[in-house]
Amino acid sequence: MKRNPIFSSLLDEHSSKAKEDAIKKKIQEIEKITKRKLIVYVTNSQLPFAMISRQDAFGFEDILSSIDHQGKGDLLINSPGGEPNAAEKILIMCKSHFKEEFNTIIPDFAKSAATMISIGSDKILMGYSSELGPVDPQIQITPTQNPIPAQAFLSGLDYIRTRIKDKNDPDPLQMYIPILNKIRPEFITICDNSIKHAEDLTEKWLSEGMLKDDKKQAKKVAELLCGGKAYKSHGKVIDYYEAKKLKLKVDLIDKDSKLWKLIWELYCRGVIYLQEVKGVNLFASENLVLTQKFKVEKV
Repeated sequence: MKRNPIFSSLLDEHSSKAKEDAIKKKIQEIEKITKRKLIVYVTNSQLPFAMISRQDAFGFEDILSSIDHQGKGDLLINSPGGEPNAAEKILIMCKSHFKEEFNTIIPDFAKSAATMISIGSDKILMGYSSELGPVDPQIQITPTQNPIPAQAFLSGLDYIRTRIKDKNDPDPLQMYIPILNKIRPEFITICDNSIKHAEDLTEKWLSEGMLKDDKKQAKKVAELLCGGKAYKSHGKVIDYYEAKKLKLKVDLIDKDSKLWKLIWELYCRGVIYLQEVKGVNLFASENLVLTQKFKVEKV
């Protein structure tokens, strides 16, 4: 079935007020279909620092407070991830508000800490373009360097240890001394603790939520998502079918359905709005649209 383009058709709208009103309207239209309240959290993927952080608690408090208390609700989330502890805080806030049922909707991607929020919900609604990702911790060594997977660092040390101890063709210890001299001992502990912390949080929310009837599977999924071994790339695509293999509670929304078209349009409108106002994150409900903006101070 041929479908009309959505994203490109929305670029010609000029008024920010009109964009805000359209976002609210699309939320209301989705709510009429799902019979649940809907809140939105979308990050600006054009900005490398648009990540889940504790600052987001203010935005979530505002949008949760802007709607009537309901037993059932959905969070449309699109984010590359961020701080695990901030993700847990957001999850607690949402589950406290939607006590009867709390689901997540992923139009595009919910990676890393955003995956943690998603699997902590009662059910995940995905489309053919939706993806989760591994929750393996990434460690920032210096402010100017890209983060590295904690498990990759530990595996590197294991590799060196294996090469030195190889009985048939060992490497001389001396060749690794310059590398080992640059490693601070506490960094090893930080990597190890980060992995264990991610596994503990993931297992906790799975065992209390969508896998509460299968604690063994909750532990297995936590190890797979956080260990950095089953999924060797932090950006690995975990689509609906892969999520089903993990026995997560996921529903696939038909890409030709009215619901999916509304979800995708709402997501596109959020992305375009963020780009226009140069916002970092978008928070929205049927009654409120707000953004966090990043300001660079002139020196």
